Amino acid sequence: MKNESKLNIEIFGKNYTVSDGLTAMTLKKCSKLDKYFKDDENARVQFNITLEGDTYETDCVVSTRGITYRAAAATDSPYTNLDLVIPKLLGQVRKQKSIWGRKGAGFGKKKANKRNHEPVVTIEDTEE
Repeated sequence: MKNESKLNIEIFGKNYTVSDGLTAMTLKKCSKLDKYFKDDENARVQFNITLEGDTYETDCVVSTRGITYRAAAATDSPYTNLDLVIPKLLGQVRKQKSIWGRKGAGFGKKKANKRNHEPVVTIEDTEE
């Protein structure tokens, strides 16, 4: 499948062979994450789909700039898990971005001091 997303998306299956349909659906759903990570070339999304008995467990980890977002779901269908995992990740990313926005001009930026303070230096001349 062609990945039109800028994200590096990896899909792994344990005790399960990932179908082309699930891969296509995953790539389509992950396009919702693009707007949050469009400036980050190193953003990575990893899906791990595990089949245990009749239950599919899906773990999704998004790693970017030293921050990791994680969501998991377990149902009887990997497609349903995908529908549950992506909104959880979007909520985590939105929450983190809004926290960064409240801190000021953005993450890692300091507000400029509007007051113009000049250092006070006292030099005493003593004549001997």
